[in-house]
Parts: sequence; C-alpha cells; structure tokens
Amino acid sequence: MMLRWIALACVAALAGCGAVPSSGPSANVIMDTQPENGPPASYVVVDINEHVANVTGQYRAKGFSSFYRVDFGDAQVRLAIGDQITVNIFEAGADGLFSSENSKATSITSVIDNDGQVFVPYVGTMQAAGRTPKSLRVSIEEALQDKAIQPQVQVLVANSVVNTVTILGEVGSGGKVPVPVSGFRVLDVIAAAGGSKIPTFQTRIILRRGSKVASADMEDLFDNPEDNVAVQPGDTILLAAAPRSYTVYGATTTKSEIPFEARRVTLAEGLAKAGGLNDLQADARGIFLFRFEPDSIAKQLSDRASVAHAGTMVPVVYRLNLKDPKSFFLMQTFELRDEDLLYVSTHPSVEFNKFLTIIEPAVQQVITGLTLSTRFGR
Repeated sequence: MMLRWIALACVAALAGCGAVPSSGPSANVIMDTQPENGPPASYVVVDINEHVANVTGQYRAKGFSSFYRVDFGDAQVRLAIGDQITVNIFEAGADGLFSSENSKATSITSVIDNDGQVFVPYVGTMQAAGRTPKSLRVSIEEALQDKAIQPQVQVLVANSVVNTVTILGEVGSGGKVPVPVSGFRVLDVIAAAGGSKIPTFQTRIILRRGSKVASADMEDLFDNPEDNVAVQPGDTILLAAAPRSYTVYGATTTKSEIPFEARRVTLAEGLAKAGGLNDLQADARGIFLFRFEPDSIAKQLSDRASVAHAGTMVPVVYRLNLKDPKSFFLMQTFELRDEDLLYVSTHPSVEFNKFLTIIEPAVQQVITGLTLSTRFGR
C-alpha cells in the first residue's frame, strides 16, 4: 500500500516541476536523429575519427582568387592626366641631341596635360594618357631613331594621382599608395602602409574593386599565396578587426564565449580553455560540437547530409567519445572554427540524482503522513 502512495507522490512531483532541470539535451537525445514518434532530425551526427578530421581540415573559405583572378599582366599601370613622368634618353655617342662629353643621357620631367599629352624635345607632343610606360617608351625610341645616336629611352612614373590604391582601417598609415610599374599585390600595399595594427589572425581584409566586394582573413593570404592577388589602380582596401570565438555550454568548468588567441585552435586546446570537463557531471561519451558545414564538406561525412537539410550549409553535430583513448589524439588534429558551439552532455547518473532530489520531499511527506495515520489509527 505504501509503495502505491509513494509512486503517486512521484508522479505528482514530476507533474509539478514539468521536467528534471538540465543544462541541455542528453547524449541519447542528440544521437537519436530518427525518433520513432516524430520527424527525422534536421541535423547530421558524425563521430569524429581520422577521416572526419582530415575532411574538415581541408575546409577553406573562399578567398580573393575566387573573385579576382588578376595577375600583374592584367594590372598594368597606365598613365593618366596629371601624372608626373621622367623620360631618360641615352645615346651611344657624345655630342648628340641629348648627350655631351660629360654625360651621355638627358633627363626630362613632364606632367601629362589635360589633353592626355606630353611634350618630348625633337619628338613633339605625344599621347600618353591611357598608355603604359613601356608603350610610351617604345614610341619615343622609334621617333628618335633618325635624330639621335642609337637612342635608348627610359620612362619612369615620378608621381601619379590616378595609379594609386586607397587603404584604410586598422592599418599603420592609411591613405593612397602608389602602384609601381612592376605591380603590387594586396600584402605589398598593406606593408607599404605600415602593416596591420592588430594581430594578423584577427585581421580581416576587405577589397573593393568597382562594384565588387570580397573579403578574406589576412593569414589566409599567407597560407594560400594565390589569394594574394595583384591590385589594380582605384582599388580600395579596408583592414577590419575580426576577432573569432567559440561558445562552451554544458558540463564544463567554464560556460562562456571564448576568443581565439591564435590562428588555429584545436578541440583539445578549446576544451582546455573551458577548464576541461566537470568531473562530477560530465558524460565523457558525450562531447558534441555544433557547426554549420558547407554541403560539399557535409556530403563527405554523411549520406544523410542532403536529406537532413536542403541548402548550401548543413547543420552537423560532431561527437567525441573520451572513453576511447584514440579520441585524445583526434582532439589534437580537429580544429575549431569561428562561431563553433561546444557542448558537453550531463552523465545519466547525474540526471537520476536530480530526479531523486526532486521527488525526495514528496516521498518524505507521504511516509510521514502514512506513519501518523497508522499511529493514530491504532
């Protein structure tokens, strides 16, 4: 009879609280992606192994090379109105048009006028705006062939008001950076402007060219040289602070948003930053990492990727079982990414203890009531 009353008290206690308090779902709930009563989960669960670590390690965000396939050949400096150029003319012998006994060369400095032309002695006016220095040099040499002694010409851009790149933001010295004839790449412009004022792993580079805008992490340009594209006159480069972080929930010592302190942070380092597992609560078999993966990556990890979520980004839950010694090696190769969510589930025994704590007062009341009833009933 007493057992019936105790059972009734347990039901009443659970009905009153609704559910056992918890910091999140249990490992079994997360792993059950195809429940008997209800639709399949809209995410994919993947156990972390060597294959998974290798596939996720190949992930690479789209860099500048995906948007700007420009090398120096397509980014030649072209002369413009207002540019100041220096024309050096060399002759093979003395007493020529541009040579003497003391010097075999003459240097002429000119500014390209509003008509886009420049004046060269014994040649006259020549169209310069819109041409490359090399093209202008060849034209001057040809015009002087019958007038000078085996002339050779050098055209240098002394100062350009158009052939510049604008750089601003978290940079040492923002402003306009002249683009040399030999060309500049993105990192060349940043170096010429004094470099980034913040750590490189927190620096985001935004490149605007006309109406097109793309961005990339600064260290991606070191890891992937093809993304260090050649700049073009008129480009604008913005250096912005882009700190990365991941979030930790569940049965860990620390529950918070934790910033990246290096370019790469492994799962082992990330968990250690959170103070490790809570020994009295954590389920070592239930270490979960929640992340949105590109479908190209997700499809290599699970056949359910396209079924679970139709889109370019697939919700993936990675699971690590720390009861398996191999997991400690995998943790050192599996890298965290910006906005990852790390969750450690609570051990089932802890949930059971919470259950006992909830029903204990109700059970005690029943026992006390039955005891008094029995005593006075006599």
